Amino acid sequence: MKLIGSIFSLIKSLPQWIYICWSREYADARIILEQNAELNYINISARMQRVIVRGGIIVTLGTLITLIFLSATSLGLMISRQQLERSHEEVYRALMSSASDGESVEKLGLSEEQMLSLAQTIRDRDMSIRRFVDTSMIAVTQENSTLKNELDSSGLTEKIVKIIQQNAAKGGFSTELDIKTNPLLQGKVADELATNRSLREVLYALPNRLPISNFSVTSDFGIRKHPLSGRPHFHTGMDLQSETGDDKVNPVKPGVVVLSEYHPEYGNMIVVRHSNGVESLYAHMSQLLSKVGDKVTTDSLIGYIGNTGVSTGKHLHFEILVGGYPVNPQKVIRTAQYVQQIQMASP
Repeated sequence: MKLIGSIFSLIKSLPQWIYICWSREYADARIILEQNAELNYINISARMQRVIVRGGIIVTLGTLITLIFLSATSLGLMISRQQLERSHEEVYRALMSSASDGESVEKLGLSEEQMLSLAQTIRDRDMSIRRFVDTSMIAVTQENSTLKNELDSSGLTEKIVKIIQQNAAKGGFSTELDIKTNPLLQGKVADELATNRSLREVLYALPNRLPISNFSVTSDFGIRKHPLSGRPHFHTGMDLQSETGDDKVNPVKPGVVVLSEYHPEYGNMIVVRHSNGVESLYAHMSQLLSKVGDKVTTDSLIGYIGNTGVSTGKHLHFEILVGGYPVNPQKVIRTAQYVQQIQMASP
């Protein structure tokens, strides 16, 4: 006990001794050596003394840290080995208890050595699965970073993202409960998987195509000069013209028609409601070919490009709305197309 107390006292006073030696003011010193009646002088400057002492402190601390690290590593390996042995014992006992009505190992057709071998095989497979999960988590983390960047570039605000998430369908095969209760998917793994699913849920809800093919954009989303009044005006969608004369208008995603009518400003207008609170609007069409309640797909013909309502020429005014808020169609569609490419490239 006295020895342990002395060691603790030494450790406790060590920082003070290090501070004293490190901050001490050294003076030039001279060592006198006598040999065969001759005097030899060795001069040691204050700077050299300081370098020697401080270098010794750094080397000593480095050695101590290395020893502590090696000791901790050895202790960790020893604990892991004990856990592995206990795991083998638990698997072995579980296999033993699987024999009903007290049947012996021999009646199961397995020797004790075979039982231990089976336990080792099960344990090795478990470790392989865990290594696979760890490797997959790295890939998921990298994908999450990419998806977040794409979501930021889409121009969707945090409020818009929350609307999509709140309107997401509940339940399904992969639920949050599945992740939290899976022993292999815990901690950071579960967090990254939940984040990945949430990001994909938002991005997959976005349209990934425009309503007409071979088009040109005559007016973008955002502030512009109104073509009639000449005043600054916020354009809530984008205006498209056909480059080939094909005036067919198709929905950008499957959904249900929730509005089909003539609007004083938008002319012949249709609104299609998709999943997760996303809607698409098509205006200035020459005629309406779908009515409220119709279920439509991307192949459905809902109208033709026209010049109805307040319009200066034949075109299609197209909007994407989330929870009633207009978003930039070009940015949203470009982001959705990128995510679709990731999905197709995934094995």
